[in-house]
Amino acid sequence: MAPNARGACWILLGALSLVMMHALGKDLGKRYDPMQMTFFRCVVSLALVFPFAIRGGLAKLRTRHLKMHIVRSLFGLLAWIAAFYAVARLPLADFTTMSFSMPLFITLLAVPVLGDRGSWQRWLATVVGFAGVVLTARPGAEFQLATLVALAGAFAGACVLMVVKKTPMSETPVAMLFHSNLILAVMLVLPALAVWRTPELVDLLLLVLVGLFGIGAQAGYILAMREGDASALAPFDYVRLIYAGLIGFVLFAEVPDHWSLLGAALIIGSTFYIGRHEGRLARAAAIQ
Repeated sequence: MAPNARGACWILLGALSLVMMHALGKDLGKRYDPMQMTFFRCVVSLALVFPFAIRGGLAKLRTRHLKMHIVRSLFGLLAWIAAFYAVARLPLADFTTMSFSMPLFITLLAVPVLGDRGSWQRWLATVVGFAGVVLTARPGAEFQLATLVALAGAFAGACVLMVVKKTPMSETPVAMLFHSNLILAVMLVLPALAVWRTPELVDLLLLVLVGLFGIGAQAGYILAMREGDASALAPFDYVRLIYAGLIGFVLFAEVPDHWSLLGAALIIGSTFYIGRHEGRLARAAAIQ
């Protein structure tokens, strides 16, 4: 398989894990603080990745890029907390649609981070995509803080992917997962204790599942960014809307309204166009 094809497969798996985690977070968010939920996600993920991390010896966990891991963890912390806060207060499909702004933020960040200025077609499609975000936020409706938080989380998620793309290939995906979850767990110990609520057995199992799906999503996106081009892979992420629509309907009896559908169409259309356009440019450059 071509690198972008392999990356697309990882994106599809990571996206499913992410939506499942958000669906659980939507239910648990009614009873637990986002800080505690994020802490559980990090601890469970760390426990899962640790056996793989030490398989080749602890020496392989040493890193020369600790600052990059810390920066990525800080952005990851903002992204996860924002996601747990927003998904508990927005319909699952609406939250997922708002999170689709992440590929659009990637286009913006590619200029200062990757030095990729892009074409006027990409920028026009990005503007159309953000118009879809505005529509999803309900024109004339009462402002919801959760909408702004969801956008902030999407921006933080785009920053995470940019750091992943800039991280040297010498850092293995397992090492990246280990360091990021360890740093996040340490950061969240005191904040989580401050809002701690001892979970019942069923909730404890659900929180463990949040961690399982969280590590699955994290691994999927890291491997995707390692395999393919960020701009080419970004459109595949919108399969999350299909996942979210089905899960939201089955579990929460949520039906997207016309604003959500129109906004999602604009966002998906713009990211799809960006991916196709950038793919044509890459093929043309390879031929030359």
